[in-house]
Amino acid sequence: MAAARTVHKGLYASDILATNFTRRVDDHFYTQAVLGWGPPVGALTPIPTGMRPRHAEGVDSTGRRHSVVVAQTTADLWTRTSVQWNILDDTGALDAVTLTGLIGEAVTF
Repeated sequence: MAAARTVHKGLYASDILATNFTRRVDDHFYTQAVLGWGPPVGALTPIPTGMRPRHAEGVDSTGRRHSVVVAQTTADLWTRTSVQWNILDDTGALDAVTLTGLIGEAVTF
């Protein structure tokens, strides 16, 4: 069965600004523990415009490149405890992506 395209508000913990922000997250990312998403308890401010969140890059089984925002620095994907996450392919089925790199967050003022 294909995964649904539902959107959640998730908690993103900034390591540069040392505060929490909210971000809209697709359900198929929000429910993957390796990405570290959780509910936005007490964090109601969206990620600032000048901030680029930390993210992971990887390739799927067909060789296509993908990236995903990692919510916490303690998330398994960020610590490389896990080196895969899932995406929805063109048919709505889940497809594994293998990690090739991690890019830290950046802020411009």
